[in-house]
Amino acid sequence: MIYSATTEYAIRALAHMATLEPGERILARDLAAATGVPRQFLGKILHRLARLGLLDSAKGRGGGFRFLRPPSEILLADLVQSMEGEDIMQLCVLGLAECNDQQPCPMHDQWVDFRERLRERLHSATMAELGRNLKAKRAACTIVPETIKVTEPQSR
Repeated sequence: MIYSATTEYAIRALAHMATLEPGERILARDLAAATGVPRQFLGKILHRLARLGLLDSAKGRGGGFRFLRPPSEILLADLVQSMEGEDIMQLCVLGLAECNDQQPCPMHDQWVDFRERLRERLHSATMAELGRNLKAKRAACTIVPETIKVTEPQSR
């Protein structure tokens, strides 16, 4: 992916949180177990997202993290920009310091087109959408044992 591991983990965590009931809190340890994100690292990410105004955190009994706003109002772009910074979409895909129309890298023309499509998608996708997609994928991967029919090989 083109984002840092921190951003990828944040997307993974918030997509899972979007599958929860509205207003439901989740502990960092439970979220780490559900997403496979290292617990210590996830805790730092969640606290950062709380400071940035995307999450609410509470300590003690009944504590944990939850969305500060409804997931349907949080754009994927909000999350990416809060984690990566505003200029992430302006950086050279090859990491060059100077990359523009006057001094392009070998990937410049393709990256400009891709970057614009990515920007459009980030500004149209919400955390609620990611949560619905995650739920649907989990449901599709769940195999109900009663539906599996085992047949014995035919003897000749």
